[in-house]
Amino acid sequence: MNNCIDVYYSLYASTYAINQGLKSLDAVDLLSFDVETAGLYTPAQRKHALQLLSLDTQIADHKLASVVANNSGLSFPSVTETTHFIFGTGIDHSVIFVTDTHQKEMQVWRWLCNFKGLLVIHNALFDLKIMYVRTGQLPQNYEDTQLLLKSLINNADTWKAKVGLKDVMGEYYAPEWALYDKYEPDNLKDEKFLNYAATDGAATYYLYQNLLEHLND
Repeated sequence: MNNCIDVYYSLYASTYAINQGLKSLDAVDLLSFDVETAGLYTPAQRKHALQLLSLDTQIADHKLASVVANNSGLSFPSVTETTHFIFGTGIDHSVIFVTDTHQKEMQVWRWLCNFKGLLVIHNALFDLKIMYVRTGQLPQNYEDTQLLLKSLINNADTWKAKVGLKDVMGEYYAPEWALYDKYEPDNLKDEKFLNYAATDGAATYYLYQNLLEHLND
């Protein structure tokens, strides 16, 4: 049986459009939340730093060169930028904000500080670390579906207790996402990347619904 979610998304990219899109979410009671990030340094800068390190491990700026060479969207928030904010509004729809400048990124983070509804996040340690570094604040109301799963799935064999989003919701993803690894696209509006991000948002929303049903049972 094919249980893949057929997800569609709404996209906002300009400062004005982002403002209007955020306003449309003000009164929503429940949103799933996810971000996509990229390293602050370009691939060319990372390659150059790697070359410097390979030529001379005693260079004066060794520590800085190491930071640049190993930079990615998973680095500490001070050397990353948030390129996409994804809000799942249902099991088949996500709202995506493309933030290609620091100003736009902060526009969304500031809105999140004041959001009154419930934010559902899978692995809040990653997303909310960025939020705290940027704003010094955390959301007013949030749940971490990964932590909820950890409290429900208990097995001495770690591989039997995986709680990654795709580990538990993989059947709802189209097969092509299983091998998708383009996490820093050159084009922030690449349709394939946006579909992937939108599916993450919808899958997290769906997972939360499933968890609530399980707990109520």
